[in-house]
Amino acid sequence: MNEKCVIATWLFKTDLSNMNAGEGSTNLKELKTYNNGLPYISGQSVRHALRKSIQREHPEAFKCTPEFPCGQIDECWLCDMFGYLLPKEGAKRWSPIKASPAMGQIRSTITTDLIFRMVQDIECPKCNEKIYPLAARGKSEEGSVKDKNIKQGGKLTCPKCKEDFEAPYDIRQALAYKQLTDNIYRANISLDIGALGVDEIPKIVGEGKDAKMDGTDYKTSYDDDERKKRTISVLNAISNISDFANQSREMTNASPDVVLISVQNQYNHKLSSALRMDENGNIDKRTFEDVLNDCLTLPDTKLFAGMISGIISNEPDIKGVLEDLKGDNLEISGTPRQAIDAAIKHLNGD
Repeated sequence: MNEKCVIATWLFKTDLSNMNAGEGSTNLKELKTYNNGLPYISGQSVRHALRKSIQREHPEAFKCTPEFPCGQIDECWLCDMFGYLLPKEGAKRWSPIKASPAMGQIRSTITTDLIFRMVQDIECPKCNEKIYPLAARGKSEEGSVKDKNIKQGGKLTCPKCKEDFEAPYDIRQALAYKQLTDNIYRANISLDIGALGVDEIPKIVGEGKDAKMDGTDYKTSYDDDERKKRTISVLNAISNISDFANQSREMTNASPDVVLISVQNQYNHKLSSALRMDENGNIDKRTFEDVLNDCLTLPDTKLFAGMISGIISNEPDIKGVLEDLKGDNLEISGTPRQAIDAAIKHLNGD
């Protein structure tokens, strides 16, 4: 493949949701925020959602888990595309897939929702004192275990008889609260196509204190057809991305409402700056035009654009820029999914 890089930047509009909660207090799931209250979703959560989206379509290609990586990049898409760390073997791999945090673009009201949590009921095995963890409520109750009574390794200290014991696993319902907001988020993903299936092996000359690096060997694990297959799986996953960190039981849309995709012969992240919004939902027309022009100066670069109406406040201005730049190197599709399909078609040589 001549293509070295794929960049995707997109906007998605959500209804009330909390897609990646912060730490908060024990009974409140707080939104992660920046810039005095704008919500964001961590880059780790975006990568997690992308990985789950790829895995749904290709379960047979994931041979391990992030916690227990296998390092077999020829067979395992997880280790190849998302990187790994094997400390015992002294091996690590940089991730060909990188993701930015998904940044909330508009200022919106934060709503607090009452929810139920499942928590532990604990009873001291020596004196039968009932202990209610602080995780159950924001206020303490008579007989509540204090923070000083909680120890590492699952140990608790009974506030009555002062005996240490293992925390049991009995479940009860308790009240808690969750912050929710609606917003428009901007997400970015890059794929280093040239790094797919390639191991960088440093050449070490000498031993001990005399050891030094003498260049790098590159070992390729598979051919261009397999590299293309894995690249296309990333683009398809963006169309269907959904499993963010706080979405195990809740549903919200995170697939693109406005998308720009760049297939490039140089590794460059410039396109990720194109869709920055102000807090009124406007994309700066001049910046948008300049970023696209800058990207189009990269040799052998092809851009693909698609949008659903009603997301951008100054939509006519942005559509006007796209129409002015439309040509052999910028293809405009009706919807984001059609734009992604057009990029896939381009990668297939159709």
